[in-house]
Amino acid sequence: MTVITPAPVTRLRRVVVVVIVVAFSLAAIGGIVVLLGGNLGDIGSRILATTSVVGAFSLAVLCCATLLGRAQQLFGVIGVAVSALAGLIVVWTVWFQDTIPGDAWDTVNRIIGTGVALAIAFALASLLLLLADRRRAAVRIGLVITLAVLALATAMYVFAFWNGDAWSWDGYTRSLGIVSILVALGAIVVPVMSLLMPDDRPGTLSHTAASRLEDEARRRGITPDALVDALLAASPAPSSQEDR
Repeated sequence: MTVITPAPVTRLRRVVVVVIVVAFSLAAIGGIVVLLGGNLGDIGSRILATTSVVGAFSLAVLCCATLLGRAQQLFGVIGVAVSALAGLIVVWTVWFQDTIPGDAWDTVNRIIGTGVALAIAFALASLLLLLADRRRAAVRIGLVITLAVLALATAMYVFAFWNGDAWSWDGYTRSLGIVSILVALGAIVVPVMSLLMPDDRPGTLSHTAASRLEDEARRRGITPDALVDALLAASPAPSSQEDR
């Protein structure tokens, strides 16, 4: 099924990408300048930390932004907002950690841990939801199970961040490890299954047909879209039943 992206969504996607590219570029330039300067010092270390944070959370935002223009775009928008907010909190902590009272550090660390866990979960879920239109039962079932296990793992991590005693519970940490492994397994197996078991849907091109069109377009020195337009223009439209 062809997805037609509305103009506002397209503009929003472009704005998100431009903001990410500009922010990460500025952070990267600052990091390079600091490294070329030799002695890092406190400011230099914070600039490098900011570069790493901006890069990591920009990747999460980009993953969530892939859903813009799709049926699940509300989830993607929420993921973009959560990831961006979490990144801003971490950057603020890097630069203003001296202003945080000692008794508030536990709360700050819990908020940061929660933000990181949610950003990772939204990013991974957004990439998996790109397969939501697959019709193969095995792929759909695997996708639902993986998303459910991902939600469970995220909830367990957030609970552990806010209840520090959970990290000392042997059964809890073992369960968390098992759930995390299942998430990683599903994140690998489900996309692989979607590649090995492509949909057989009417009105869509198979991988073989698409490859043949691309090869022929390259041979003619034109784009595949131009080749399709030329073939359709050269082929007469079939007469409808009403015309007969």
